[in-house]
Amino acid sequence: MRAKINGTELFITVSGPENKPALILNHSLATSHEMWGLQVPVFARHFRIVAFDMRGHGASAAPKTAYTLDQLADDVVGVADHLGLKRFSFAGLSIGGMIGQTLGFRHGARLEKLILSSTLMGTVGADGAKAWDERNVLVKEKGVATQIEGTIARWLSADFQKHAPLTSQWIRDLIAATPADGYAGCGEAIKAMQLTADRLGAIKTPTLVIAGEKDPGATPAMGAQIAAAIPGAKSFVIPGGYHLCNVEFPHLFNEHALSFLLGKGNG
Repeated sequence: MRAKINGTELFITVSGPENKPALILNHSLATSHEMWGLQVPVFARHFRIVAFDMRGHGASAAPKTAYTLDQLADDVVGVADHLGLKRFSFAGLSIGGMIGQTLGFRHGARLEKLILSSTLMGTVGADGAKAWDERNVLVKEKGVATQIEGTIARWLSADFQKHAPLTSQWIRDLIAATPADGYAGCGEAIKAMQLTADRLGAIKTPTLVIAGEKDPGATPAMGAQIAAAIPGAKSFVIPGGYHLCNVEFPHLFNEHALSFLLGKGNG
């Protein structure tokens, strides 16, 4: 379905039994709700799954402005409101995890449980801001295709790309399909993030942090730092995992995410 949320049009998919608790999934930069394709069939046995395309991505509109994490978190709540969901659990990967952190201290009363995967906290320094500015200029001038090779090398191991070329191509195609304005808009949100320890310390929602062992950006050390900042948070490192650990190791990702969400004690 398509819905007008916070001044823009978002594409929303819903699956799973209507009488099950809700779980909202937020994808990474430069993908879409399809990124969760290896999770939804399993998760939907236990939850009412809402997987949507965040603004600037997939089949959602791509406003030609800078976005903010507050705005993107408010979009999640807007989706929940549109569907009549008073409370929900949330899982986000990469920028989705940044949005999840923002939900935690901005809309915590709406959350049941929170999963933050392959993500970062803190602020972006001067060097990082310059890098984002350069990347966004390149994307707007020459398209998101300029980001495919560098991105895929961070997201999936070389071994996985070799042995699963068709699955890897699926991710490449998702990156290539991302509107330049959406990529740059979310880039601005990341550049301006203020996910400080004191803000994370205000999160009261039960939280699981998942990191890939070999993720070059959102490292296990960063995952541990996030878990330490959120009271009572649990953490898990996926052995051999890169950034898209939900794609490369879906069985491990699914087992630990679901165990946590269902209160099985293995998250």
